[in-house]
Amino acid sequence: MIKPDHWIHEWGRNGGVEPFEPRQVNSASYDLRVCDHWICPTRDPEDSQASEFKLFPGEVLLASTLEYVRVPRNVACDLKLKSTLGRLWINHSLAGWCDPGFEGTITLELQNLGPEPFVLQAGRRIAQLIFMAMESEPEVAYGEPGSGSHYQGQTGTTRARN
Repeated sequence: MIKPDHWIHEWGRNGGVEPFEPRQVNSASYDLRVCDHWICPTRDPEDSQASEFKLFPGEVLLASTLEYVRVPRNVACDLKLKSTLGRLWINHSLAGWCDPGFEGTITLELQNLGPEPFVLQAGRRIAQLIFMAMESEPEVAYGEPGSGSHYQGQTGTTRARN
């Protein structure tokens, strides 16, 4: 079952997301914004912090949400790119799942599939987090001993960890 707006408001006000912005609550999701740190494999690493990033056709980058989220132990989340960005040929389809218990900023894998450069601005609403109630709590949640979690507590854009 997907969690509704009143649940999202309560979750946000009680520390589920920092910073919490009530106007980012939708009827069945919470909007997340992109931060100002980028990792692009075809660019100079010195250029990784900026208020905007021009993503050229075919180019990929890692970015992060501005928000730090805390997923409850009895909830899982699906991250979907805002539909406006999809209509501009920006893709985020490589990852987007948050297991129960996950805590941290969320790394985004973005690709420009369009014919024109796209300017991504820090602070822009980029994705929606959809909350789904679990039938029951897991035996081992993300970040707990034995979970094998690699990204618990991450902040900022994070490269792959093995």
